Amino acid sequence: MEIKKEKIDVGITSKDVNASNVEVFLQGLSEQEVTANIESIIDEHPELGAKREILLRGALLANDGGDVLEDKEHMYSKEEIQSLEFEKKHSIRSQSWTMYLIALTASLAAVNFGHDESAVGGAQLSFFELFGVTDSNIQGLLNAAPYLSAGVLGSPAAIILDHWFGRRWIIFVSCIFGVGGSLWQAFTQSMGSMLAARLFLGIGMGLSSTAVPMLIAESSPARSRGAFLMLWQTFVAFGVMLGSIFNRAFVDVPGETSWRLMIGASFVTPVFVAILIPFVPESPRYLVARNREAEALTVLEKLRNGKLRGARDFYILYSSLKQSGKIEEIPTSDQIKLFFTDGRVQYAFLVSAFNMAMQQYCGVNILVGYTATILTDSGIDSVTAIAGSIGIGGGCFLATFFSSQCIDRFGRRKMLLLTFPGLAFCLFWLGVSLQIDETSQRLGSGLTSMYLFVVVFGLGIGPVYPLNVRAFGVALGMSINWILDFMAQSMTMSGGLYFYGSFVLVLSVEDH
Repeated sequence: MEIKKEKIDVGITSKDVNASNVEVFLQGLSEQEVTANIESIIDEHPELGAKREILLRGALLANDGGDVLEDKEHMYSKEEIQSLEFEKKHSIRSQSWTMYLIALTASLAAVNFGHDESAVGGAQLSFFELFGVTDSNIQGLLNAAPYLSAGVLGSPAAIILDHWFGRRWIIFVSCIFGVGGSLWQAFTQSMGSMLAARLFLGIGMGLSSTAVPMLIAESSPARSRGAFLMLWQTFVAFGVMLGSIFNRAFVDVPGETSWRLMIGASFVTPVFVAILIPFVPESPRYLVARNREAEALTVLEKLRNGKLRGARDFYILYSSLKQSGKIEEIPTSDQIKLFFTDGRVQYAFLVSAFNMAMQQYCGVNILVGYTATILTDSGIDSVTAIAGSIGIGGGCFLATFFSSQCIDRFGRRKMLLLTFPGLAFCLFWLGVSLQIDETSQRLGSGLTSMYLFVVVFGLGIGPVYPLNVRAFGVALGMSINWILDFMAQSMTMSGGLYFYGSFVLVLSVEDH
């Protein structure tokens, strides 16, 4: 089967697009050529024979750019035409309950991820004292431990688990680490045990941060993919805010129970995610890559709320993967070799790695992990400090609602150029604020600079995320992310603010 003719990009229409997010699909073929393609697919996969009629109509629809042409109206029922028109007008409302279930599962996984990040911010004020941890380097190691194991163990492990289990069961495994790590931290009795618990927790964070965005990207339709992908970043920020709220709720509990509740409360969300996973379908892209085409078609029919729309997207997916040679059923060793020899793949990785460096070294994680510490070290009482940290996640959560609109209007590069100087200004402002002698002024100025920082971050840098560089590429990209995060957290608060501010200024100059 030879596909030629006009090459069309089928993918996200927003400017917020990485080259690797877009599938290449060839449309503009004659009806005879499309029919021949379908017959070839059925010859290769006889189990699809019973779906010949719907596959052909879906393929012709895809070949016509998703539009019902006047001379082909007779091929579609009135209900099918109405469904297609509704999909064009309402890209989110037209989705199926199955797609909403995937979105809910991804959102809950993101909430847990953010909660894990922020829970330690309040708890560390107590367990450092309890375990006698006064060395700032050891404190930094404890805070950074999950990011180290996420980069070294979690994300790379996703490559192996993906081959055997697929995207959704990687998420299930990450829930086991999430529940176990949270409870282990809550019941630990020594610094060594706490370090081990946080390393254990980080493996799950690495698995989740690799698999969840891949699943939602590969399950969502092209017209609304950008909106669904924003769920991860948005609800990570919500999880950060939720963790801070729990910290404030438990800060008045007497004794050790206070910090143990803070750091252990994050075990609840992964339980719900694990319960939902058996009802979540596997990624259609993964199924086609594993030569499970009939199953992929069935899943797409459920995801697209109809057989015609499912067949249309199946034909696009199958053609773009099979005919362009971008099939995932390649030995891992060959994937690794291709990753370091293919120029386009290398470029995609470098872009993703640079985006990760911008995320970690702009200073956002030092605020997430050290907000309460920054404030208490500057003379603010712990209750007020923990309450003030709620705004960090809240500000970023609100900002992400507007970020996609800003990027669509102005473009990502322009938003980044505007963002970097703003981030640097906020970091230097915070550094100066901590030197103010009067407590109320120090608190007001410090919190204002922090809140403004996370709003600017959420608008400009927050949504940057590598999505479809395949399993190996995503895992390697996330390893870079977590190793950089480990380095960032290990620097501790003391010298970090000015370092991050200087780094962001250098990036803004270089990007010009």
